[in-house]
Amino acid sequence: MAALFGVSAIYHLIVMIKKRTWFYIPLVTGAIMMTVGYIARYISAKSPLELGPYIIQSLFIILPPSLYAATIYMIYGRIVNFVRSPDASMIRPDRVTKIFVFGDVISFFMQAGGGGMMAQPDMANLGQKIMLVGLFCQLLFFSLFLAISLVFWKRMQSSAKLYTTPTYGKHTWKSLMKLLFGAAVIIILRCVYRIVEFAQGNSGYLASHEIYMYILDAVPMCIVQLMFHFVHAGNVFPSGLGESMQQDNGSWVALNERI
Repeated sequence: MAALFGVSAIYHLIVMIKKRTWFYIPLVTGAIMMTVGYIARYISAKSPLELGPYIIQSLFIILPPSLYAATIYMIYGRIVNFVRSPDASMIRPDRVTKIFVFGDVISFFMQAGGGGMMAQPDMANLGQKIMLVGLFCQLLFFSLFLAISLVFWKRMQSSAKLYTTPTYGKHTWKSLMKLLFGAAVIIILRCVYRIVEFAQGNSGYLASHEIYMYILDAVPMCIVQLMFHFVHAGNVFPSGLGESMQQDNGSWVALNERI
């Protein structure tokens, strides 16, 4: 898993720099964290009495999906503005990014704090509860985002802009939107698994059988990373706009100038 996440992280980093799509920074950061997390997990398995590798593998494996989610939120806002249909979104695209990334940050720090506390015997129970709240927060925000994006997709099916939006790269915005749907569903299912796992506690069936972590967490998150290789925003939006697009009252100045 460390090798798979590592190769994917390097590829994402190279593509992000090449295409100057800086809004992929959270995704790249999450990919690097996953790589470090599974390396630390290997070290921790070889030296189970060392606390450092255990804490690193716990945090660096549980936290990256929040970073993947942040990138998904930012891509969605750019898609809405790209097709010039902010009215089709239940929440204005600039607010979508602010609201959901804010919720993602809350979830991130709650999971980080809870994970750190769980490594301390006298605070393990409190840390577990904080971790669960953080996961519930992530699930709530991400489920709400999926609902909003599905409503946007449904509304666009009856819009002329579905067919008139120009294609700048080898992929269309519709392909990118479908990618977001797939990634969102996978992350939501992974979040449900983690909630059940932590609710059962360290002695629970899921936590005491390592195979489930790989089947229901490691592999799905690796699939999400790989999915973003095949449909990249840099191959959808106009060249160079990844670094210059700024949301201003729901529009991109750079995009409007080109159109």
